[in-house]
Amino acid sequence: MLSTQDQLDLAQLVYRSFWLIDNGQAAQSAHLFAADASLTFGPGAPMVGTIEGSAIAAAMQARQDQAGVTSRHVLSNPIVSDEGEGRAQVRSLLTLFRTPDADLAPVVRSVADIIDDCVLVNGAWRIAARQILPVFSPG
Repeated sequence: MLSTQDQLDLAQLVYRSFWLIDNGQAAQSAHLFAADASLTFGPGAPMVGTIEGSAIAAAMQARQDQAGVTSRHVLSNPIVSDEGEGRAQVRSLLTLFRTPDADLAPVVRSVADIIDDCVLVNGAWRIAARQILPVFSPG
């Protein structure tokens, strides 16, 4: 059974990963993933597919380099589940506001389910697999 501290740490892990992206520090978010992690963008995402391992760090650096892009990843409805033996899952709902230019109109770009499979690595929780599964397409 996950302790209260584990549940808090897992929630912070997920929140921090998106906060770093939104605050110009996306490259640092790669450190929150396990070395052999995967990041999957499901059907309806702008770039469908899976990236793994060191490609996650490269993708996060590329996102950080998009200095003109403003985003806010709003997470809600977090559910933390114990998967046993140093594993846990965090499910949440993402509402993404994003603009690629100076027009800061608050337009929802995506609503997606987020599934983070997490693992303990040297006493710290890391994301082993993240799935971003769009539910609604912006109209």
